[in-house]
Amino acid sequence: MGAALKSVEMRTTKRLPVRVMVEYESIEDFLIDYTANISIGGMFIQTDKPLPVGTRFRLRLQIPERSKPIETFGEVCWAMTDNAFGAQQGMGIRFDDLAANDEKQVRQLFDVWEDGMD
Repeated sequence: MGAALKSVEMRTTKRLPVRVMVEYESIEDFLIDYTANISIGGMFIQTDKPLPVGTRFRLRLQIPERSKPIETFGEVCWAMTDNAFGAQQGMGIRFDDLAANDEKQVRQLFDVWEDGMD
């Protein structure tokens, strides 16, 4: 739990509570889960089987406003493996190697989502 709290304090970008399908691979499986929130720099994936902290993996975000998914790499920065204090199980992901064009489109969508929540 301490690592999760420390991670929250280190955030530099705003997160929005947006649910987006994310596909990714673990060592054994191809997985499909959903985000609980997303930012320009990363996201929280809700899952009862988070990958180990430090794991780097390929992921694909299926954004509703976009015909092609965004494909990039992510790194697990922290994981919540039990729901102590009512917290959601899952893992905090930092985007790694997000293409410039994809980052631009994520920023534009983020602005649209943020305006829709006002």
